[in-house]
Amino acid sequence: MQSIHTLMQTLERSPQWQANASLRRVLAKWPQLVGAAVAQHSRPTKIHRQALQVSVSSAAWSQTLTFERSRILQKLHAALPETQQTIQDLRFATADWHRLTQRSQPTERPTLADHPSWAESPHVRTKVGPLTAQEAFQRWADRKRTQLASQGHCPHCGSPCPASEVGRWGMCAVCIAHQWYRPQTQNRHS
Repeated sequence: MQSIHTLMQTLERSPQWQANASLRRVLAKWPQLVGAAVAQHSRPTKIHRQALQVSVSSAAWSQTLTFERSRILQKLHAALPETQQTIQDLRFATADWHRLTQRSQPTERPTLADHPSWAESPHVRTKVGPLTAQEAFQRWADRKRTQLASQGHCPHCGSPCPASEVGRWGMCAVCIAHQWYRPQTQNRHS
C-alpha cells in the first residue's frame, strides 16, 4: 500500500493535473479578482489557446466584463504571476452558464437591476396600459425625469449617471469605456 502523500504526488505530476493547475488557482482567486457581486455572475471554466474562458449569467455581464477585460487580466497576473505565460486573454460567454448553475443550488435569474449601470430606482410599471400614444409618451417622460432626478453626476464629464457606476469605476460607463479603449487605439497607430 502506498501512502496518501505518495499517491498525491503521483497525481500532481500527471499531465491532466498539470493542465488544470492554473485553472484551479484562478478559480480560487476569482472572487478576490472581480469582487463578490461579479463572481456570483461569472465563473472561469477552462483555459484554451492562452485565453481564460469565463461563463457569465447574461449578455449584459458579458459586455460589462469584456470592457474590463484588460484590468481583470492585469489583476490576475499581479495575483498569480505564473499565469502570465498560460493566460494572455479573457473571453466571456453565456454558453455554459445554465449547465454550471444546474449543479449548484438554484438561484434567482439575474435582472436588469443587478447590472451595475442600472439606476438605483427602477421605474414602476403601471398595471393599466396607456390609452393613447401621447399618454404613453407622457408616462415615459415622467419616469425618465424621476430616474434622472435620483441619479448623481459623473465626476469626469458631469453627465447624469447611476451612482453604482461612479462607485464601481469612479466615473460613468461611457467615460470608463473611452478610457479603456483610448490606450489600445493609440497603441495600434503607434
